[in-house]
Amino acid sequence: MSITGIILLVFIIVMAGYLIYESAVIPSLKGKTELVIPLRKRLLTDQLIFAAMLIILYISNYFRGVKGWDNYLLLIASFLFIYYVFIRSPKAHFKDNGFYYGLFYTEYDRIKEMKLSEDGYLVVDTDRRRLLLPVKRVEDLESILNHLLEH
Repeated sequence: MSITGIILLVFIIVMAGYLIYESAVIPSLKGKTELVIPLRKRLLTDQLIFAAMLIILYISNYFRGVKGWDNYLLLIASFLFIYYVFIRSPKAHFKDNGFYYGLFYTEYDRIKEMKLSEDGYLVVDTDRRRLLLPVKRVEDLESILNHLLEH
């Protein structure tokens, strides 16, 4: 296996691990999930360009007659990334004591300030970082507010 194959294999393992962690592990961590809010996708055009580049690279290798594991790994990476771009949507999971956004858990006690921006972002300031939650629907902001007032 070449260096390219090893890099593709590591990329596939990391991406598959992230997708499994986000869809299967996060809902069961830190207690029961009380509220799941779908969020808008960010940088969609960049993701589409990258997915198209992966597909073009696979087609180019196929027609040049390149055989071996590299082509299969490139095809698997293309399918994973197409799933990531077109099917999966980012979510915020709200629990009893905090919420997950991306890979990070933020406890409600650490929230210092919350603001609503004009373009549909919920801005959450904590003691360590600022989180921007781009909600899909404005009604979701109301459900987040009601959930946070309960806790």
